Amino acid sequence: MPKSRTPFPKEGDFVITRVSDIQDQYVYVDILNYEGLPSEKNARGMVHISEVSSRWVKNIRNHLREGQKIVLRVIRVDPEKGHVDLSLRRTNSAQRKNKMKEWKYAVKLENLLQFLVEEYNDMTLDDAYEQIGFPVLEYFNDDYQETVESLKENGREILNNLTDVSEEVKDKFLKIVDENVEISIVNIIGKLKLRFIQENGVELIKKTLVKAQKVIDNPKDTRNLKISYIAAPYYRIEVISKDYLDCENILSDCLEIIEGKAKKYEGSTFEFIRD
Repeated sequence: MPKSRTPFPKEGDFVITRVSDIQDQYVYVDILNYEGLPSEKNARGMVHISEVSSRWVKNIRNHLREGQKIVLRVIRVDPEKGHVDLSLRRTNSAQRKNKMKEWKYAVKLENLLQFLVEEYNDMTLDDAYEQIGFPVLEYFNDDYQETVESLKENGREILNNLTDVSEEVKDKFLKIVDENVEISIVNIIGKLKLRFIQENGVELIKKTLVKAQKVIDNPKDTRNLKISYIAAPYYRIEVISKDYLDCENILSDCLEIIEGKAKKYEGSTFEFIRD
């Protein structure tokens, strides 16, 4: 089970929980990746019936069931007593979806660390978290998705900051990441029609497309803008990113540069058609 750097969540956090007990007025849950008090296997939390739904709840069991895994929001924390008050009604579907996605990346990170542990007889999972997992998570503000994907993209640079980890362990972990992490990407592809009727039209096109391609300063496999020649006056544009909205923004910036240049020259042709 993925571990958090702290034994309890903070007020306002969204947490993954499993329903352990349902009473008439309360629901008790295990907060899955928090250790809680030393005497507990997991941090435990409570949801009052008033925090189950924004509507009147007659029977909690009509909304929740024992063993169910749910996303809740933390509304109060007393670390000394081990009390965590939680709410379901203060979450929405997007927040729950994002937290579940984050949980999958948390599990992914733990699996990567577990693979590393299996390579060394004297290393425990706690050791792997202390040496690599927690320091890297702290660097990315506990964003598990960013942590896992950044390890795939820039793992060497990230691990170079860990001075207490041997180069052998770093190399082994980077190999594990490379073999087990796939970053999902989205792309937008289209055909650009661009023509300048001026004598130096070919040179204008070349300069325009080079400038447009510089919309991305540091292209990589997971964020790139590719412009290639098809046959005059057509060119292929492909935008790649981990995020669809980012894809759209890159394409928009690219086309704005090209269209702006085309408008400066009389008789020029500009058109973009998505595939």
